[in-house]
Amino acid sequence: MWVESARGLVARLRDRFPRASWTKPESWHLTLKFLGEIDEGTAERFAQEIGAAALETVTGEIQAGAAAIFPGRGRPRVLGVGFLPSPGSESVTLLARSAQEMATRLGLPGEDRLFHAHVTFARIRDPWPPEAVEEYRREVKSWPFPAWLARSCVLFESRLTPEGAVHTPIREWTFQGGPRGVRA
Repeated sequence: MWVESARGLVARLRDRFPRASWTKPESWHLTLKFLGEIDEGTAERFAQEIGAAALETVTGEIQAGAAAIFPGRGRPRVLGVGFLPSPGSESVTLLARSAQEMATRLGLPGEDRLFHAHVTFARIRDPWPPEAVEEYRREVKSWPFPAWLARSCVLFESRLTPEGAVHTPIREWTFQGGPRGVRA
């Protein structure tokens, strides 16, 4: 339901705003930790470590909040939607912190910014006028998103193609209380 609602918002925005590279609904996700280019052995060690933490994560609803616009200062390059504080979003944030700690133990690069749960809807190459960015904020804020039930964690391999990013699931873990085999 969440994806269908978000699809409706993006369809509404796509033709009304300046040029942007709009993401495909099948690629929408919350990135807990971006690992970059790593070898298979490191990916397997990370999967083993994050798997235990993911299985301890509690299933919970997260509710869309304000527009996510990155970077926070300067010319926006990424547009999306953030999520409101809730037990579900706190559970996902704790898992993201665990992922960062595990990556650090494995010698992988750290993040220079705090985790901010969001789904990316568009990337901007050519600057948008400030009034378009503000209108985007208003549209996201007023959109009636349903709750999203966060119930699993997936380790993806990501490949960039001329048509956009292709995310291939490598491993998946269901959170406590979540149905097995259902990705969200």
